[in-house]
Amino acid sequence: MKKTILFLLCFPLLAGCGVKREYVRMRDQLDYLETSQKKMETQMTLMDSLLRAQTDITYQLNAEMRTRWGSLNERMMSMDQQYEDQQSRTMTQALPLGASKPDSKGIAPPAPPDKPKDNGSKPDPKQLYDTAYLDITRGNYDLAISGFREFLKLYPSSSLADNSQYWIGEGYYAQKKYQEALAEFQKVLALYPHQDKAAAAYYKSGLCYKELGQTPGARESWQTLIKNFPRSPEAGLAQDRIKELP
Repeated sequence: MKKTILFLLCFPLLAGCGVKREYVRMRDQLDYLETSQKKMETQMTLMDSLLRAQTDITYQLNAEMRTRWGSLNERMMSMDQQYEDQQSRTMTQALPLGASKPDSKGIAPPAPPDKPKDNGSKPDPKQLYDTAYLDITRGNYDLAISGFREFLKLYPSSSLADNSQYWIGEGYYAQKKYQEALAEFQKVLALYPHQDKAAAAYYKSGLCYKELGQTPGARESWQTLIKNFPRSPEAGLAQDRIKELP
């Protein structure tokens, strides 16, 4: 009987110790969970920062690749234009400027003997064009522009007239004189809309508009290029450029 009474008296004390231990255990678990959660949040923040950094790097690399690819395409296009110029000069070299092709059914009459040139005679068109073109390739842009202007003044009906007008624009563009270059490229489109330099003139006009901060003009030039010359190399470049516009 005494033992039973003693147990009943001690039971509340024992129960209180058990509850305290359970409370301490639960508190420790909560502290552990809170610490783990903070660690996970820290790791998530770090991973998010790394992901953003990786995204930025990927974007920069893609932008750099697009720029380099566009530059490479432009160089290839410029080489194609130079080749076309070489071909044009070769075709016109055999005939005097403005002369018609001989009739294939008959024998061409013998050419008259060359007359001695006087001081007022025109310079040789091929030599004049080649000199200006050589100045362009050497970076003598002002001399090249003067030479091509002289060529257009003396031989406006030449098959190389559109080429000369186009390279005047290129001379200004190379000097970052975009307003002057745009005006010259627009002359190509106004005077020679169906010649072989028209597509390149549309493309370079778009670049001039872009450099001048005139985005609508750039988009319109490139869209017109794609519409009028869909199979030209410049059309592919224009499509890439349109994608880069804001």
